[in-house]
Amino acid sequence: MGDDDAHRGPARARRFAGPLTRRLASPAGLIMAGFCLLLPFMSASCESEQSPVHWRVTYTGADILTGGRPDIAFTDDVGRRPVHRLDDAGERQVLGEPPPPLPRRPMAWLAAALMTAALAGTALPSRNWRATGTAGLAIPAAVVLFGATMLARRDATDAVATVLSRVTTPASTPAPTVSELRGWEHYGQVGDLLSYEYGFWIAITALSAVGVGNLVQVVRHPARTADGPSSAAEEQGTWSSGSTATPGGHDRDTGSP
Repeated sequence: MGDDDAHRGPARARRFAGPLTRRLASPAGLIMAGFCLLLPFMSASCESEQSPVHWRVTYTGADILTGGRPDIAFTDDVGRRPVHRLDDAGERQVLGEPPPPLPRRPMAWLAAALMTAALAGTALPSRNWRATGTAGLAIPAAVVLFGATMLARRDATDAVATVLSRVTTPASTPAPTVSELRGWEHYGQVGDLLSYEYGFWIAITALSAVGVGNLVQVVRHPARTADGPSSAAEEQGTWSSGSTATPGGHDRDTGSP
């Protein structure tokens, strides 16, 4: 008897730990994707050994969401001073005026709303509803966030072109307009400098993994109807496992004495 209890204890622990781990995986992935909005989503830099001027422009996911301005790091002589982040005074000194903020993207807010709704869906009591709701919200959130970042890339290219034009011309030169920037012969090359950063890829990967993982759960464990074959079989198995009903309505134990 003691040996049976000793074997049953770890088995019960494993049966409990498996579903618990799966239950916590989805909210953990969604929370991680939310925190990734504080990390770099896009950046551009020029750190050539042939030039003493080095600069870097970085946008976070929150900048895309709220229409923020980029973080700018700069040095005019990398041999004397390493690349450092410019504050507002430094931006005015180097650029004349800070680059314009990104326009607010309703698409980015939609992605944030879908992420929040997916996180709320992980608290549903029914496993099937929980998996269906989470998959149906996390996958669109990944697609919408990807699209919002792609749309913000054009505006970010304008900001990077502004920085590049200002650090290569005297500070007294008037800042170029948007039309002048986009007509600049090197504008396409500036766009090539802009790349997606690790915060963006982690967020997209986390949302996709949560969505696909829950979709697999829906396919592998479809909803069971109350009067379906599975329910009937379970009910029959429950009755036949240890008791039968007597004509008087009382249960009679059929197990061995």
